[in-house]
Amino acid sequence: MSPQKNTHYRYDLPLIGATLFLLSWGTVMIYSTGGVYADIQHNDGQYFLYRHLMHILVGLAVMGVALVVDYHKWQQLSIWLMLGMLVLLIIVLIPELGHEVKGGRRWLRVGSLSLQPAELLKVVLIIYVASYLERKQEMLAFFFRGLTPNFVVTGIYLFLVLLQPDFGTVVLIATTVLLMLYVGGGRPIHIATSLLGVGVIAGLLIASHTYRVQRMLAFLNPWDDPQNSGFQIIQSFIALGTGGWLGKGLGESLQKRLFLPDAHTDFIFAIIGEELGFLWVCVLIILFAVFIWRGYWIAWNAQDAFGKYLAFGATTILSLQIILNLFVVIGLLPTKGLPLPFISYGGTSLVVAMFLTGLLLNISSFLHPTDGKQENGLSFTVKPESNV
Repeated sequence: MSPQKNTHYRYDLPLIGATLFLLSWGTVMIYSTGGVYADIQHNDGQYFLYRHLMHILVGLAVMGVALVVDYHKWQQLSIWLMLGMLVLLIIVLIPELGHEVKGGRRWLRVGSLSLQPAELLKVVLIIYVASYLERKQEMLAFFFRGLTPNFVVTGIYLFLVLLQPDFGTVVLIATTVLLMLYVGGGRPIHIATSLLGVGVIAGLLIASHTYRVQRMLAFLNPWDDPQNSGFQIIQSFIALGTGGWLGKGLGESLQKRLFLPDAHTDFIFAIIGEELGFLWVCVLIILFAVFIWRGYWIAWNAQDAFGKYLAFGATTILSLQIILNLFVVIGLLPTKGLPLPFISYGGTSLVVAMFLTGLLLNISSFLHPTDGKQENGLSFTVKPESNV
């Protein structure tokens, strides 16, 4: 039986505050970072800003849906969501339907609107795995009867994402699923063995494509090929290194003037460091830390198993994406095409992040103020319905 939402709704205030600050910061930085490229590419310096604002409006709408709809409804729809996701992942691979950019067929386009199914898979798989963990709790200690069925289902979907190809998203989702299975009751030896297997497969996949090998070599020593495979990370180092403590000033970046590729998307953090400096970079990291803290706090205090796993999965996939993006930009990981949540330009990615945030807030609204758990919250009273 699922818990009942109080008529005295309480949404987590620190989470709301951190999200709004990050969205505002991202909007300012996309305008600052993407203006030069937008002017050259689209003859409109505000091109990315207008589209980003439209993405935020869509994101607020889906976030509102996630707030209003009882999160248990998504559990009931999990199988249908998985079937719909399977169709989308197949359609995007069809040359006549999928839109290709830089060698990756990852987008579906209808007019000026675009959709990235792999981003939607993050939400759908988290819902499915959370539901699976609640239903199969007693089986998770067994590798073949408990974990293997989930591995098979997840593997099928990730294989379709790999065909696009989108290696970064595959790694992100696979790691999140393994962590969810671990907190759901999977034995450490089983999870560690599976993680080792994922690592071996990842190594083979890297070795099977020349461009992935080049990225790995560039990660180990970008100065061996500074004009090609090492160019982007070197430009990122220059951006971060020249920012100093207080930065050059908002809008004053040199690297965004076509020196640093993907400056308004995957490498926007480097421009933040260049324009605003180390101190403001620390503030940004603190905001992300607050978001992650509140997400895991909600997961820990959720009133039922599905809510706990759903909140854990939503927080984990956003946390990992934040960490992976930052580590790539500062040179601690090979270059991967993962945007920085709430900050980078990217329609589907932003909408998905806002939907996951809405789920977290929805779960937080089921926490009872009287049980001593919800000490921080934004609340309003709703008159309960009378029984006839």
